[in-house]
Order: sequence, then structure tokens, then C-alpha cells
Amino acid sequence: MKRLIFICLLIFILTNSCGLRENRFPGPYVSPENYDLDQPEKMILPMALDEISGLTIGPENRIWAIQDEAAIVYELNWPDNRVVRRSKYAKNMDVEDILFVEKGLFALKSNGDIYEIMDIFSKEVDAKKHDFPFNGKRDMEALGYYDDDRLILFCKKCNLDKDKNVASAFFFDLNSNQFSNAKDFKLTEKKIRELLNEERHYKLTVKPSAVAFNPVDRKYYVLSSVGKWLLVMDKFGDYEEVFRLNPRLFKQAEGICFNQMGDMFISNEARDGNANILKFNYKKNQQ
Repeated sequence: MKRLIFICLLIFILTNSCGLRENRFPGPYVSPENYDLDQPEKMILPMALDEISGLTIGPENRIWAIQDEAAIVYELNWPDNRVVRRSKYAKNMDVEDILFVEKGLFALKSNGDIYEIMDIFSKEVDAKKHDFPFNGKRDMEALGYYDDDRLILFCKKCNLDKDKNVASAFFFDLNSNQFSNAKDFKLTEKKIRELLNEERHYKLTVKPSAVAFNPVDRKYYVLSSVGKWLLVMDKFGDYEEVFRLNPRLFKQAEGICFNQMGDMFISNEARDGNANILKFNYKKNQQ
């Protein structure tokens, strides 16, 4: 009987191990031009940011971050692993991303509503809500800069996308405060996979968790924690490159931003350890 149990257990382990090998990308992991994704600088975050869900670069190159389930903006000073100051702008909610641009500070709620935050870190801090107008259950985590007058946001999981491996995109006009469909930026598993030189049995899930505009190369970087990939797009929404991310470094990558020098910052929620922010320095003409 013991021998039979041992044989069954061995078969189970071998079967599931084979399944993991078929679905988990084995590498090698390649980096975007001008970056080395294997050599980050690291900031360990305090416990208050264990569930960091988004980050942006504020004035004076300060890092502003938010964590899931609390409408609080935290200011960090690289590379100090402490909170310099914090500011609560609304009642607690499921906050997924934050973005500072010339026209103001904005936060994204998981249902697509955008909060325009005024006078952050002051006694008069306040926020104005802009309701996402499209119906249906939705989960949205990615908010980014598109141009002087618009922001762009992506679905992670929306009922309006019939295919579970498709993610719609939307614009938010900063002048009219209106949302519109960004059809050219819709993400599809089919188009992303066309850029990957790999066997089709390696799983590719399309659930974007963050997006950021790189002011140096003028490209858009879309990050997905689920599936562990980073997509580079041009201003027209055309896909240029996609990179698999090493799960040892990117345990749960939920936020991305760039400073004016092109340095890239990616945040990871605490998962089997501490939450962190990884910094990848921009290196011109890196080969």
C-alpha cells in the first residue's frame, strides 16, 4: 500500500512539474535597449507600502506612491527607505495608479474613475472625481500620460472585452474631462505574441497593471504583473517590442514610471518578502 501511494505521489509530482515547464517561460530574459533589467538599484519600502499599487515622479524628482485600498499619497526620497510625508485626499478606496503631469496630480480607482487631486501635502488637500462612463464590471490598474491634453488608461479585466486576453484602452481629456475609446491602443494576446520568438505553449496573459511614458525615447511602456511582461509601444499604439520579466526580480510588479533622465522605476508589492522599487538607469546607446 505504501509503495502504491509513493508511486502515485511521484506520478503527480512529475506530471505537474512538466505542466509548469510548459507554461513558465524559462528565459533567457532580454532587456530593452538602453536598460539592463538584470542590474537594478533597489529601494526596500516600509510596511505601510507593502501593497504599493502605483508610483509617479513628482516635483524635484521625488517619488510619489500609493498603496491599494487607501487614498493616501506617500512621498519617498530615493534611495531612502522611509516615507518623507504623506497626504490623504479622499475616503479609502481601491486605488490602483497615480500620475503627476504638468496639469496636475491624478489617481485611478479600480472601476475607472479618475480623481483629480488638488493641493497635495497641504491642509487644504481635496479631490474631484471624474466618473468612468462605460458600463459593465471592470478592473483597471494602468494610468499614464499620453499628450499635453490627454491621459491614457487600460483595462485589466473588463466585461466589454469579450476575449479574456484582450485589454481595451481609453483616453481622458484634461480640458473637457471626458473619456473616449483609444481603439488603436487595445492590447491583444495575438499581436503581442507575434513579437515573441518562442514556442506557443508558453503562457501569455494580457492583464496590464501599469503604463508610463518615457520622455527620452518617447515610447510607452506597458507593464503586466500577471504573465510577467513589458511591452514597448509608439505614439500611434503600434507594438515595437515585448520583453519577458524574470519573476525572481519582478515578483509582483504593479507600478512603473520614468524620470526626466529616462531612468525607469518599477515597484513590486510585498510577496514572500518586502515591497520594493527597482531603478534601472538609462544608458545611452547601450549594446
